[in-house]
Amino acid sequence: MKIVAVTSCITGIAHTYMAAESLERAGKKLGHEVIVETQGSAGSNPLKQDVIDSADAVIFAVDLEVKGRDRFNGKPYIQVGVAKAINGSAGLINTVLEAAANGTAAKVGDGQSAKPAPAAPAAAKAPQEKKKSGGLFGGLFGKK
Repeated sequence: MKIVAVTSCITGIAHTYMAAESLERAGKKLGHEVIVETQGSAGSNPLKQDVIDSADAVIFAVDLEVKGRDRFNGKPYIQVGVAKAINGSAGLINTVLEAAANGTAAKVGDGQSAKPAPAAPAAAKAPQEKKKSGGLFGGLFGKK
């Protein structure tokens, strides 16, 4: 079977590539083709659309929002953090392929799956009272 994946960590350096390598190696051991797009601070190597279209499933091993996620619309997928891909790639591959085969996998673009999580509203800060003390030492040196 053929799987495409996207890996991306917060800094976009080491973990992005460690996850990609782990997925590729696990796929090879399990007899599946795994092609990975890395997205990070060093840029990305976008997969060609025909490669995505020919895939049986998608793994998003990301700690950030996937850039160009709509390219994967309609594909069964699983999304996990980068660390899970580094330490459990074989399990992820088996899970996504099993879910795709039995029709229980979520599909990119269905419902909320293609939209990023809504941002939490910024907490309003309560107005702070102005300190009456004389700075850090609070009037220890004769200031009031």
